Amino acid sequence: MRFSIILTTLIILSVNLVQINCNGDFGGFLDHIVPRTTAQEQKYAALEVISRLIPQRSHEFSIEIDFGLPKNTYRIVKRSHEENVQIFASSGIAACRGFYHYLKDYCECHVSWNGDQLVLPDSLPLVRLMRTSPSRFVYYQNVCTFSYSFAPWTWLQWRRHIDWMAFNGITLSLAPVQEDIWTEIYREMGLTDQEIDDHFAGPAFLAWQRMGNIRGVGGPLSQYFKDRMATLQSQVVYELRRLGAIVALPAFAGHVPVSLQRLFPKASFTPVERWNRFGDDECCPLFLDPTDPLFFSIGKAFTERVVQKYGSDHIFFADPFNEIQPTEANPDYMRRSVQGIFSAMHAVDDKAVWLLQGWMFVKNPFWSDDLLESFLTAIPKGRFLVLDLQSEQHPQYVRTNSFYGQPFIWCMLHNFGGTLGMHGSFNNVNVMIPSARERVNSTMVGVGITPEGIGHNYIMYEFALEMAWNYESVDEEAWFESYAKNRYGESDDYVTEGWQQLRNSVYAFKGLDKISGKYTYCRRPGVKLSPWIWYERVLVEKAWENFLNASDHLSSSSHLFQHDLVDLTRQALQNRADEIYLVLIQAYIHQETVAVERMAEMFLDLLMDIEKLLRTSEQFLLGSWLDSFKTIASTATERHLYEMNARNQITLWGSNGEIVDYATKQWSGIIEDFFLPRWRLFFEEMITAMKDNNTIDNDVVQEKIFNKVEVPFTLDTKIYPVTPEGDSIAISKQLYDKWADLRLNVDVPKEKVKRQRRRRQRKNGKN
Repeated sequence: MRFSIILTTLIILSVNLVQINCNGDFGGFLDHIVPRTTAQEQKYAALEVISRLIPQRSHEFSIEIDFGLPKNTYRIVKRSHEENVQIFASSGIAACRGFYHYLKDYCECHVSWNGDQLVLPDSLPLVRLMRTSPSRFVYYQNVCTFSYSFAPWTWLQWRRHIDWMAFNGITLSLAPVQEDIWTEIYREMGLTDQEIDDHFAGPAFLAWQRMGNIRGVGGPLSQYFKDRMATLQSQVVYELRRLGAIVALPAFAGHVPVSLQRLFPKASFTPVERWNRFGDDECCPLFLDPTDPLFFSIGKAFTERVVQKYGSDHIFFADPFNEIQPTEANPDYMRRSVQGIFSAMHAVDDKAVWLLQGWMFVKNPFWSDDLLESFLTAIPKGRFLVLDLQSEQHPQYVRTNSFYGQPFIWCMLHNFGGTLGMHGSFNNVNVMIPSARERVNSTMVGVGITPEGIGHNYIMYEFALEMAWNYESVDEEAWFESYAKNRYGESDDYVTEGWQQLRNSVYAFKGLDKISGKYTYCRRPGVKLSPWIWYERVLVEKAWENFLNASDHLSSSSHLFQHDLVDLTRQALQNRADEIYLVLIQAYIHQETVAVERMAEMFLDLLMDIEKLLRTSEQFLLGSWLDSFKTIASTATERHLYEMNARNQITLWGSNGEIVDYATKQWSGIIEDFFLPRWRLFFEEMITAMKDNNTIDNDVVQEKIFNKVEVPFTLDTKIYPVTPEGDSIAISKQLYDKWADLRLNVDVPKEKVKRQRRRRQRKNGKN
């Protein structure tokens, strides 16, 4: 079908906007966002979820879906030991959430990303309860999550994950895959296959190409990959809707290939500003001005095909300025741009709601109050649904007085790049969610989790999603105690105390600094790194000791306990690495060569011990990540390309290290073959310089590290294990004995320092 250009004027765009039903009651307006499936379909889908989790006991539960109940409501009844547990719910999602509530609070079970604990009592407990969530929407996903976590997933992984989403009551999520549709449109417009290939980024970087930050990085994408991802997304969308969930589909945000200018030389294209130092061949795709008639033509055509393929739940997401500055700081331009983008959605679906990530407003001086207000009020109330993306640290609903009347979802971002490291703001989440609802004129309609990558700090996500269903804050001490008992299947005083120590340390952050990824040994070596923690290090080590004291009791019965012990040991050793580094740098400053040599040897030894520890746990293996990317390839060439995607993202993040170490992972394999060689080379250069009475040239050393370690690692094809090796408990005990009581005191005699300083000055020709 030939792509036709609709010559639509701005006057017609204005008419479209006038025709939009402006309902001042945004809550009433959003009531048209309802599940597409019948009560019977949702009932059977929810029963299947339960059957997959507890196949031997699923017959003890019955479900009835009643659309007459308030939204996001479940009622659970079990009157006698003979009858089933009856769940009455407003949707399949609500039924699954009610089931998990019963499983967790009455049967002391646990379901998580890391695994499950499902020892049910022989006789299921009696119960009579009813709960309605204060959240109209419970949201999940960040636009970055696709590349940091989901890109290589199979249907089996998604099948399990959708069930987890249902248990946690998630009612709204994204369906971001769109490259198959764009390929059709670009070909019909006249772009060549080479021009299209030059535009699309590889799987590990695709999220940022969609946002207009980069182009072609890690690409191209084969037709096989595009078709595979579209098929997989169709399955995901179908299963989510069967349960009564809502799916947000992509809309046109204005980002197009640079080659489009060849076809439309008179259109209003602007190169996107350079993002994170990417070179000309990988940066700066074009942004098509939303006020240009071509924008409406492309946007409408794209949205039509998206809806034709997936149907519509009336919610569409588009992020035109995510880490990109608009071309004009003009309120009128903002209004017209918003209206142009929204008109393309509205032309296809007259009930369209624009789901917007509010990340572009966070810590961005460009967005003055008048620009922000003009943007958010350009379309009627209820037509925006804003994700306040990092409410736990930088809530924008406060600054904007609830987004100038537009409904918003309170979101916990928590993680950047999918990095590991125990951290969180538990109390902020506990207190701020109820408080945000109670603000005068609050337009909060839900709670969400928006991590860039998943697979870490599960406790934070379990809690944030639970708070989506709670009206009030909880007793934090009691909640942690219950969490530990449910996760491991039994109580233990040591592990209970250990979790309380973690609650009061790593999960007690209240500041405004970025706390994800601040780990010394995972960063490119240098003399000016600034490791820092916001908690008492001793609390983590006491928690480690308590977990080890509990290990004889829990190790044989709980694989989740073993996972958590490895994670906690990793955290404690990470802190120890920071200490060693700081002592080493002080010794270097004072030119104490022997001390530097001793600290360097200790640092490298610690890294090998961390490697040995992580090798014992299946969720800390580099091999699993690499294999998942290789599996989605259809040819040997593609297999190598996608492995390079996987390696590069977690190391250099760009062919020239444009965002080096941003998405770093503490996994077995990357410790041994990436972090450790970098630090070994750095220490060798440092010690050589000291012995020659010189200072280390940081730029020269970093170039050597780039050429000798980092680039070779991203291009390598070494195969890593995908199954764990060794005894987690035994190795953690050995490492505790070796490292926990280590005291780092390096005395540098003042006279020796003065003599070394004078020798350096003489060598450099100074008086």
